Amino acid sequence: MGDTSLSEVQVSVIIPAYNAGRYIASTLQSVTGQTHANLEILIIDDGSTDETPDICRRIAADDPRIRIISTGNRGVAAARNIGIEASTSDYIAFVDADDLWHPSYVETLLSALHPLPPDWGAVYALHRIIDSEGYCTRASSGLSARGTVLARHLIFRFVGNGSGLMIRRAVYDEIGGYDSAYAEHGIGGCEDLDYELRVAEAFKIEAVPLGLVGYRIHSAAMSSDSSRMARSLLAVYEGAIARNLQLPRWVVDCALASVHLYAFSKFIAAKNWKNAANSLKQIFRFSPRLAGIVFFGLILSKLRRAARRAWSKLVTTKNNLMKFEQVDPQAPLGGGLSSFRTEKLLKRLSEVDRALDISHHQRRSEMSFTNNAPLGNGDPFAL
Repeated sequence: MGDTSLSEVQVSVIIPAYNAGRYIASTLQSVTGQTHANLEILIIDDGSTDETPDICRRIAADDPRIRIISTGNRGVAAARNIGIEASTSDYIAFVDADDLWHPSYVETLLSALHPLPPDWGAVYALHRIIDSEGYCTRASSGLSARGTVLARHLIFRFVGNGSGLMIRRAVYDEIGGYDSAYAEHGIGGCEDLDYELRVAEAFKIEAVPLGLVGYRIHSAAMSSDSSRMARSLLAVYEGAIARNLQLPRWVVDCALASVHLYAFSKFIAAKNWKNAANSLKQIFRFSPRLAGIVFFGLILSKLRRAARRAWSKLVTTKNNLMKFEQVDPQAPLGGGLSSFRTEKLLKRLSEVDRALDISHHQRRSEMSFTNNAPLGNGDPFAL
C-alpha cells in the first residue's frame, strides 16, 4: 500500500465455519493473500464434524495471523459474535467460509472507510456469483448507495450476502452483534441483512461499487434452503419495520411488496404453494401493479426456464467462464433496475434517507414520518 499509516491499521477478519471442508482452504487463501497484510484472522469453528478443523490447523501452522476458536454448533450469527468478542482491531470484516475476496478487498474498503468521520460506521462492496468450482456465473446488481441508506437498503438490498461488509468496532459497541435468535427459531439465513439494516439505522455507510466478493452458490449453502430463506427475510423485515416507525407509509409498503416478491420466488422454488399464494396476496395488497407483473410472469415462467436451460447448455461452459480471481474488479456488474425497482423509486427513497439524516443530526424531524400517513402516490411501485 502506498499509505504507510493505513498499512499499520489492523483489520480483524471473522470467518464462521461449519462443515466447510470443501471450500475453507480457498477462502483462507483469498484472505491471507490480501494486499493489506496487517490482519487478525479468526476462524470460528462452529461445531464442524468434517475435516474443517484439520484444514484450518494446517493452514494456521504457516500463518501466525490465524487463530482458531472452536465452539459448539450455534449458528453463523453466534459464531460471528464470538469472533468479534475475541478480536482486537478497530476494524472488523466478515467473510463466510465458502466465499472469496479479491486480493484488494480489505485495502479498498479500509481506504474508503478509514478517512471518514466516526458517524460513518461501515463500508460494503458488491459481489459476483460463483459456482462450486469458483467460476463466475453472473454478476450481481451494480446498484449501490452511500450515506444514510436505510430506506434505499430496505428496498434494494445492496449488499446481498454476509461477506461484503466491514465495520468499525464502534458499531459493535453501540448496536451489539448479530442476532442469533433467527437460528434458534429455525429461520437462520438472513442475519447479515438484519445486521446491515441495524447498522444503517444508527450510522452512515460507505459503498465500494466493485465486485470484490465471490459469493458462492452451491447445494450445501444455507441459502439453498429456499423456504427457510423466505421466512428468515420476512422476519427481518417485520423487525426492521417495527423499529423504524418514522418511515413513511409508502416506504413501508414498498418494503413489504419487495420482501414478499423475494419470498414468493423462494416459496415457488421450494414448491411451498400455500406460502407462495399468501405472499402473492400480500404483493397485491401493497402493489397491485407489481402483483400483475408477477402473475403474468408466472404464465411464461416455464417457457422462460426451459429456454434459459437450453441457452445455458449452449453458451455457459467452463471454456467461456472465468475464475473469480481472473475477473477484473472494474468489470461492469449487472444493471440492478427493473420494472418495479426503478431509478425514479431510488431517487424518491434517497429523499427519505436525506430527511432521516437531517433528523439524526439535528435531533428533530423535519418531515412527518408515521405509519398512519397517507399512501401518497398510490401504488409505490407505480412510479
